[in-house]
Parts: sequence; C-alpha cells; structure tokens
Amino acid sequence: MRFIGCALAWRPGEAKEKPSCLVVLDERGSIIANSFAESPQELASAAEGYTSNRRGVVVGADAPLAVPNERGTRPVHRVLAKAALPAHSASRNMFDGEIYAEEFLQELEEVGIQYTDYPFPRDRGQWVVTEVDSSATLKVLSLERNGKNDGDLVEALRAMPEPKLRKGNKEVRAAAIKSAVDILWNTPGLRLRTGNLSADLSLSENVDLSKLDVDASLSHADLDKVLSLVEGTLAAYTVHRHWKGRDGSMVVGTGDMGSVLLPAGGALHERIAEECRTAKVPYV
Repeated sequence: MRFIGCALAWRPGEAKEKPSCLVVLDERGSIIANSFAESPQELASAAEGYTSNRRGVVVGADAPLAVPNERGTRPVHRVLAKAALPAHSASRNMFDGEIYAEEFLQELEEVGIQYTDYPFPRDRGQWVVTEVDSSATLKVLSLERNGKNDGDLVEALRAMPEPKLRKGNKEVRAAAIKSAVDILWNTPGLRLRTGNLSADLSLSENVDLSKLDVDASLSHADLDKVLSLVEGTLAAYTVHRHWKGRDGSMVVGTGDMGSVLLPAGGALHERIAEECRTAKVPYV
C-alpha cells in the first residue's frame, strides 16, 4: 500500500500557476518520495507511478473535492468552524464554475483512483482519493502534542493562535512553518527522518523536509515550496493514520455535499460528533 498526500494548488490565482506537491508514505509511515507538478495530468501520472505494482493506494487531497454550493460555504465548513477547526471554504462562484480539484479528480479516475468519502481501514485492495484539510490536521496534532485531550476541547482549539503559514513577512512565515515541521518531527507513526531523500530544496522531487533549514533567509517562493511539503505530509499522515485504525479519525460530511477526513480520537471525536448531530451533518 501507498499513502499519498497532495497539497493541491487549488485556490484562485494558484491553479495552473503554482506547483502542487505529492508526498508518499509506505505502510510504516516512512516518507519514501515526494514531487512537484503543475498540471492535473502530471500529478495523476506521478501518483500512478508511485503505486505501480502495489496492492492499493489512498490519496488525501488537501483541497475541496465536492463543491455543490454556488455561493456561501459548504455544510462541512460550518460544522467544523463551530468545533474551532478549519475546513476548506469554497463555492462554485469562487472559481467561475471551473474547479481545479475536479480536473484533478478526473485525471485520477483515468489512472484508476476513484473518489470516496470513506477509505476503508486496513483494506489493501482500494484505489481511492478523499478530501483532507492539512490545517485541521496540524491543529489536532498541536492539541495532541500539548496533552490537551479533555476539558473544553473547543475552547482549547479556539485559543490556539493561527499560524501565519501563507501570509506575513518572511520572519513570521518561516517561524510558523518551522513550528509545523517540529510538530511533524514528533508525531508518532510518522517517520519524518529519512536517509534516501535530499536536502537540496531546488530539486523537483525527493526533498527531505527534515534536513531543511527553514529561516528568513529563504525567499517567499522557497517558503511556499517548504509549506507544500508540510501540507502534503500532513495530508498523507491523515489518510495513513485513518487506514492504520489507530489514534482515532473521523469523516465529517458526505461525498456529494463535501466531506473531510481528519484525525480525531476520544473526547475530540465525541465533541465534533456533537456539533455534527446539532447541525444534522452526517459523520463516521
């Protein structure tokens, strides 16, 4: 099995202008490869190559994969916002009806990877892609690393400062991205340290996130590239954790209305489920 996180450049002004990133994990949670590409066709071709002669793949796409609403926000966004967790805010009006993530899905289907809102844990025979949100995963991991797993979880999540990963000067961005890398470094079940990748950020593939010096000396373009690696790793971790069936995960929403797979165990799972029941949004 392979687990691929895709940090898709899907936002207006990004699509087909900025590269997207694929990060690949094996069943042990080791990062074994990554690459950058601009077109949906290139991304799908790379995903097909990573899964050649494998028994299956689960792709976590960090982008809104189902956008039924012309305006406003999706139900999954509203319910997760009440739980103080991010979700992709998207409407068809944002993209003038041309949604880059839908092109990506079509290309994945061409290579046999189908959209689902629920990848099956421990099933090695599936070839699927599902929606994740790297920002939500990062926030949950921050909560778990801080040992806050009881009490008012929503209040604890709401009290967390929002990291300036995309906006701000280089000093602010570099500090936020470096903090995210540190969280990944200490995440159980994820082998961020790897010896077969390179510390050369200029490469188009197989860049070792754990060997990079992230500071204000990097250009904004380089910080964008490191952030794509971080988001792709978070996306891959999300689907890998769910497939392993450990530490907790859940799906909020349904495929046709928009759904998000995110890590959530114990009290956090129940707290999000409570918001889902109140809003009448399905969850698993």
